[in-house]
Order: sequence, then structure tokens, then C-alpha cells
Amino acid sequence: MWKLLLVLAIVGFVHASSSPDSTLADFLAAANQQLAGIYDQSVLAQLQSELRGPNDVVALLELEITDEKLLNYVKTLTRRVAKFKRLQLGDASQKRQLARMPQLGYEALSAMELTQVYALASNMSDSYRNVQLCAYKQPGNCTLRLIPEVQAIIQQSRDLDEIEYYWFEWRQRTGLATRVQFVAFMELYKKTAQVNGYPRAEDYWFRSLEKSGTQSLALLDRLMAALRPLFLQFHAHVRGSLRKMHGERLVPRGKPYPQHLAEVFIGNAFRRVRAEWYVDLPSPQTGLANITQDLHRRGLSTTQRVFWNVAEYFRGLGLPLLESDLWTNAQSVAADDDDRCWHKVWRYYTLPRTNLTYCPLNDEERFFNMFEAQSDLYYYRAASGQPTLLRDEPFPNFSDAIGKFFSLAATSPRYLQKLGLLQEAKWLELPARLNRLYVQGLRVVFLLPVFYVLDRYRVEVLSGHIKADDNEAYWRLTEHYTGAAAPRKRTNEQFDVPAKMLMEVDDQYFSNILSIVLQFQLLKHYCTTTQQFEKDNPRKALDLCDLSDQRHIGASLQRAMALGSSVPYSDVLQELVGEPDINIDGLLTYFQPLHDWLVQQNQLKGLDVGWA
Repeated sequence: MWKLLLVLAIVGFVHASSSPDSTLADFLAAANQQLAGIYDQSVLAQLQSELRGPNDVVALLELEITDEKLLNYVKTLTRRVAKFKRLQLGDASQKRQLARMPQLGYEALSAMELTQVYALASNMSDSYRNVQLCAYKQPGNCTLRLIPEVQAIIQQSRDLDEIEYYWFEWRQRTGLATRVQFVAFMELYKKTAQVNGYPRAEDYWFRSLEKSGTQSLALLDRLMAALRPLFLQFHAHVRGSLRKMHGERLVPRGKPYPQHLAEVFIGNAFRRVRAEWYVDLPSPQTGLANITQDLHRRGLSTTQRVFWNVAEYFRGLGLPLLESDLWTNAQSVAADDDDRCWHKVWRYYTLPRTNLTYCPLNDEERFFNMFEAQSDLYYYRAASGQPTLLRDEPFPNFSDAIGKFFSLAATSPRYLQKLGLLQEAKWLELPARLNRLYVQGLRVVFLLPVFYVLDRYRVEVLSGHIKADDNEAYWRLTEHYTGAAAPRKRTNEQFDVPAKMLMEVDDQYFSNILSIVLQFQLLKHYCTTTQQFEKDNPRKALDLCDLSDQRHIGASLQRAMALGSSVPYSDVLQELVGEPDINIDGLLTYFQPLHDWLVQQNQLKGLDVGWA
């Protein structure tokens, strides 16, 4: 009998609680306070690095000290966090805070494995960033960096042998050279997943989505499948342009296009090139708007003027007007590197202030970037009511999606006309819109499958379906999803995966995919609710939607942003767009005019769609 009572007592003790627990409340209050202080030290160090440059010794040392401080503190929490989780104490908010507690990650490995994994990651990162290539036909000159030297050479070169040479040289130096390190790193990543409580490494890979690896991959597969019809038509058109430029021998019909030539063609969409560079722009005679020139003509020639014009845009959405001292205390960053010069907002957890750093360059990119920076500011302030543990975004790049939704909305020709940037009526007409959608599409539609392949390959490795250095498997995925092939057949004697990674070896691209898709989902939702978009109404197409002065948007956004990560992202989406899932319908609707034009042109020109 006493054994039965003991069992009942234990069951009662570990039964899930739905009411606040005072002991847990004290623990969480202390953890939130300590973490807030450490996070603020890290933000201040990052801010100094932004202002002084990435190689500032003091800032780097401060970041290192802060990281060590955070690690040591998390180690002191780990055992008690596990105990509270096991006992299932507390209400929903307390349990959520426990779930969002920082994990040890690699630090849970043994000392020897930890040293190894950091050395591998650092070596591969350094190889990518610092590798120097030998110049074409100059074997004694091996001082060229990929960015900016080699990038500039291949974008201007008309020598196909030279372009192909750099394609192979880059992969030889960054891919094959790191093969052994990549294999070893992936094995240690599997071990990291296990010691952090994830028997399946693919589940650990997608942990920020709070879904299993199978569920997460299914979500990405659905997005890629829905994108496929648009991508196939766009791919066929670009392949036709490449064939016109380089001949049918290099770009045959019914086959994937050569990756080295496609990279140059698509890469130019990320630069401000003239309209005539695009071989088959929908309307060459209409051209492309010069927003940078229009900004200066309109008098928006200083960052301060841009700041307050964008601030008025957000006030028109029903959000509070930003205070004047935010700009007064803003600090400029160096403008000597286009790729690093951006507007940023710096959020603190304990300090009652927000910092703005701005890029003094005044061009199209920085103009739209100001919408993203100010969106971040509103996001940080809305979520500041949450405890430190619940103040971050529900998954990486979620807040970035909201910021880019606003910059996307600001590209509307109707808004730009209202602002006085676009003066001619032609910019609202279909030919000009198709030109803009064509360039935007090169930046978006072709990027998503590349991101997918890089994540899919590593997930297949983690799940044990392929070996970590199976180069042939990588190219099967690349050809199937991106329609691109190597200049010459690649085998397992080579290794090309690391050469395509733009970030660290363990950075996930799925959050970038979801963030891009979510931008368009948000645009379609708010343009529909404000009646600025109507399906099958060409006068109210999604790419024309102007959301300025739609005052009820602000309250809706603030309610969703105020949730932080207090609930899973699906609940935030439900509040934000009225549905719990990320879907690609907004993106497809936005590019529908271009899709229709591509289908028509491909049929008219007899261009083959797809590849074998």
C-alpha cells in the first residue's frame, strides 16, 4: 500500500502545473536580469566595432570577454533549468521562458572536441574570407581576393575562358582545400546535437523553428514546389538570354545552364547596371528608374532628410513619431565599404535608450534600408515589455522580414510618385513595372533554390542519407533545384560545397528563405485588408500597392511585434496575418505580371522550359 501512495505522490509532484511557481519566478527574474546585463555589454561592444571597424582590438576583446561571461553564466543555469523542465512547474509564460533559455551548444562537447570544432569553423571561415586567388594567366600573381578584385574582373570580362578559370580556381582554393575539415565539422555537429538533447541532428539544425527536421523540411519542400512553375519559366528565359550571348554550344537547349555564366548574369541584378546590359529586358526602350538620381533631384540628398521622410511614412501607419534626439544622437559609420555601410538600430535590454548608426551614403539601397532600420526600432520597442528571455524574434530573420516588407512596400511606383521621386506616368504602366519586376525577380526567385540546396545538402548529411563530402550528390541537388551545371562534370574527386556558402559553415539558410517569403506574405495581407490590392484587377496589382497613410496598420503590427518570442512563430503569424503558416502565395502574386509575360515570351520565341 505504501508503495502505491509513494507512486501517487511522485506522479502528483511531477504533474504539469498551470499556475505560477514562486521558486521558478525568482529563478527566472534573476536569470532575465543577469542575461540583460550581459547582452547589453555585447551590444555595446558590437556598436564600437561598427563605429571603429571590424578589426578594432578593444571591441574584439570586449566581445570575447562578454561571450565568455555569457557562457559561464549559462553553465550555472543548465542544471537548474533541466530540473525545472523535468518537474514541469510554472505557468505558460514561465515554461516558455525555460524553453527559450540559452543552450550550451558546442560548449557541451568535451574539451578536446570543443577545441577541435572551433578550430575547424575558424579555419573554414578564414579560408573563405581571406583566400587569395592566382590571376588569370599570371601564376606568379596570387594576391586576388574574391571580393572585390575577382568579382569586378568577371563582371567586366567578356573572355569566357577567364570567367571559367576563376570559377574553378575559387572552388579549388575554398572547396577542395577544406574537404577534410568540412567532413570533421559535420561529425562534430552531429555529436553537438546529441549532447544538447537532440538524438536526430536534423532536428537540432531546425531547432529555432520549434519543429522537427521532417516538419521543417516538408515546409521548405512545399515552398520550393509552389515556386517551381515561376522559376522554370524565368530559368528558360534567362537560359535563352545566355544562349543569345554565348551561343548554343555553351548553352544547349533542354539542359541546365552553365553556373559560371549564370552567376555573372544574375549577379549583375545586385549591382546598379544600366538597362541596356540586360539582353532581354521586357521593355528596353522604357528603361529602369534611377532612384538615386531622383533622390538628389527631390532634395533627399542627406541621410537626415531621408530619416525624417521615412519617419513620416511610419507615422502615417499609425505608429508614434520618432523623437528628435534619436537623430541628434545618431552616429555615422565609415562609408569606404559599400557592403558594410548600412543604417542600424541598436537595442538594449537594461539601458533606457536606443542607438542609431547611419551610413552617410545617399543612394537607392540606403534609402530603402532606412525603412528596415526604423522598422527594427519599432519592433525592439514593441517587444521591450517582454522578459529578456522572450524579447527576441520567434526565429532568426523574422524581424528582418518585417523590415524588408516595409522597404518592399516603399518600392511601389505609386508611393514613389507620391513622394516626388517618380515624375513620369510611364513608371506606373506595365512595361516599366515588368522591367522592375524582372530585376527584382533575378534577386529573389533565383536566390531561393540556391539557399534551399545549401541547407538540404547539409540536412541530408546530418540525417545520414549521404556522406559529408559527396560532391556528386551536391551537384544532383544543384542541377535539379537551380537548373545550373558546372562548366565541366564534377565528381567526388572534387568538393564544391564550401565554395557556395556565403556565411559560416553552420549558419542555416532556411531562415533566409522563410524571411524572404514572409515579406511578400505580409505585403499581400496588408494590401488586401486596406483594399489596395484586388485579385485580377490590373489597376490594383500587388506591385502597385501603396500602404502609406493606412493608419490602422500600426496597431496590428504592434500587437504582433509585442509578442516577441513569447509564443511560437505560428501564433505570431496568426496575429500578424490571420493564418499560422508561412506561404508563398504573396510572392507568386507579386510576380504574376512577370510570370504571365515570361510564359508569353517563351512560347513566342520557342524557348524550351525545364531540363533533363
